[in-house]
Amino acid sequence: MGLDQLFEAYILIGLVAVAAGVYTVYQCFFSPLARIQGPFIAKISPIYYAYIAKRGRIHRDLYDLHKKYGKVVRIAPNVLSVTDPVAFREIYKAGNRFYKAESYSVLQGSRPFDLVNQRNEKIHSEQRKLVTRAYSMDSIAYLEPQVDTVLKTFVDQLRAIRVQPINLGYWMQLFAFDVIGAISFSKPFGYVATGDDEGIFRRLQRAFESMGWVKHAPTFFQLHQKLMPYIGNWLAINDRNTYFFELASREIKARTNRDGDFKDIVNQLFSVQKAKPELNNTNIAFMMTSNVFAGSDTTSNSLRAIFYLLLKNPETYNRLREEVESKKQVGELSNPVAFKEAETCSYLQAVMYEAIRLYPAIGDLLDRNVPEGGMMIDEHYVPAVTVVGTSAWVLHRSQEIWGSDAEEFCPERWLDKDNEGTLKRFFFSFGGGSRTCIGRHISWLEISKIVPTLLMCFDMKLADNVEIKENHGGLLFLDGLMVHITSREV
Repeated sequence: MGLDQLFEAYILIGLVAVAAGVYTVYQCFFSPLARIQGPFIAKISPIYYAYIAKRGRIHRDLYDLHKKYGKVVRIAPNVLSVTDPVAFREIYKAGNRFYKAESYSVLQGSRPFDLVNQRNEKIHSEQRKLVTRAYSMDSIAYLEPQVDTVLKTFVDQLRAIRVQPINLGYWMQLFAFDVIGAISFSKPFGYVATGDDEGIFRRLQRAFESMGWVKHAPTFFQLHQKLMPYIGNWLAINDRNTYFFELASREIKARTNRDGDFKDIVNQLFSVQKAKPELNNTNIAFMMTSNVFAGSDTTSNSLRAIFYLLLKNPETYNRLREEVESKKQVGELSNPVAFKEAETCSYLQAVMYEAIRLYPAIGDLLDRNVPEGGMMIDEHYVPAVTVVGTSAWVLHRSQEIWGSDAEEFCPERWLDKDNEGTLKRFFFSFGGGSRTCIGRHISWLEISKIVPTLLMCFDMKLADNVEIKENHGGLLFLDGLMVHITSREV
């Protein structure tokens, strides 16, 4: 290298260093977000956010950051994590123009029909209207006999197990996945009957783990997608729009080839299609992909949390058992328990809310763009286009909302009718506003039925030294619920 070239290289390095220095000084001292605290690296690079998402404990990392920095934390140059109750209500109120942020475009990919990740509010509203009736509580309750069939098989299988302890969490995931098959396609996948998921659960978890961090690295994702024809697929996130879409499509085809008067979600969507042809077969397949892809892990992890907390807290377990037993004795509970019957069990409902509060399915931010005009968060002005969001895991541990025992399992807090409305306004496990999870009724019905049914049919005890393991990747995954179960006469 000649002197001229060496000089040019030094000049280039110097310019890059100066630019980096100017950028760092701006982000730390002159940016509109400069006064908002957070880790230094987060102020100058989005890598920090992607890193804590990839390492599998973002729910706890965000919690620790808020304990250190307060109600609003800067976790990327243009991203704020928010737990301020007033700001939370503003961000997620229906019709408030806080639209979904860019990370959802990564999750949607090329899907034309995606209720969860569609950023355009007009398109989302039109698509949701097409399917909302099929996912209403009345419609899901109409499919309850399908759930009963799976639940009876599930109980029979547990009664037949002789080797103790069992991985109850795994069995509940088999149950939740089979229920999705039953209510979507009128046919369980058969996993409860065989006691084996055939590897699909690990494939689901890998896809979610990939989603968890890739959505915070959109440039990397776009580059990967362009290079994929040459380098192959390196990202499990792509399974959502390939493997699981093909699985749902096959199930729909198999369902239409079977004779019978089917009562399932596909049938309801086909009925809508007759009047609304824009709900074409491809769009129905994408909707069923969402059922298959997200319908089991969210419910099964809620069930893991419920039974883990119940068995760790014998007084709560016994109180719920007493409620179930007393209603059974006077003929107010069937076997399996009917959804309408479960709704009358006030302590059961309190246990469900409390366990799902402490272990929400998503611990990352549900991020939104601040609209034109900006907003105030905890005395900080936040300009338009800033990305803001709240983690349900962190919000659900706010002492300002839940009291000094916010981190404790206390179902009794939900029995206070004077305070119940306030608590439900900050119950964020299914999202909020117009983007509340459309599948929440499916999950609530399953949980309402299986928890009291299992309490009627079995005595349970945690295995020795059980501590449930947490891993967050797109969703919160819980593992290690090893339980001794003994059949009871019903």
